[in-house]
Amino acid sequence: MDIQVFVDLQDTFDQESSLFDAIKEAVRELNKMCRIGAAKLSKAHSVAQSQTGEVLADIRPQIDNIKQKFSTLAELIKPVTFYKYHDMWTFAVQNACALVAFTVYLEHSRLATPEDIHELLGFNVNTTNSDISEFVFTLEEYLHGTISLFSELSRLAVNAVIVGDVKRPQEISTFASELYAGFQLLNLKNDALRRRFDSIKYDIKKIEEVQYDLRVRGLIS
Repeated sequence: MDIQVFVDLQDTFDQESSLFDAIKEAVRELNKMCRIGAAKLSKAHSVAQSQTGEVLADIRPQIDNIKQKFSTLAELIKPVTFYKYHDMWTFAVQNACALVAFTVYLEHSRLATPEDIHELLGFNVNTTNSDISEFVFTLEEYLHGTISLFSELSRLAVNAVIVGDVKRPQEISTFASELYAGFQLLNLKNDALRRRFDSIKYDIKKIEEVQYDLRVRGLIS
């Protein structure tokens, strides 16, 4: 009996194990960069809108670091193995997209598009869910990142009042309402996305409560 077939199989297992470990390390570094980015971006909640530029200047190099870490990860992944290991990095992608979404809002007061994701993180969002030939971000990951923006907006509305910017919550409310209306047009089949979408109404309510309190106190008309 020729046992070479088993030797070859073990070599394949060893290669897969090495690849798994390499991906795991790359994702660990990626998550670390995302946590640092979130910490840097959270400073936007404690400064006036006029000082937001300082926060953005600090976060831009960190987004570049995240982009570099994604490139390192992408080099390990072939299209044929993309979905086999996809669960290992999907939450990192969601967090990175959330960082970009909040950054774009702070800088331009608008929604981050898939084109923004590509520009800042270096990879396309697979908006058509078509077969892939390269490393991509999924449409679901982009939407998860966008949904995360609602919690940042509700927190920003509260903290804007704390730093004395009583007009900002109205701007935030208008944007959040329009974004929520956009999500209502989607027929979400993904259970995780659906659950997160259902939670958006609590963030909207918090923003509306901030506006109500300001009106009651006569601080806005």
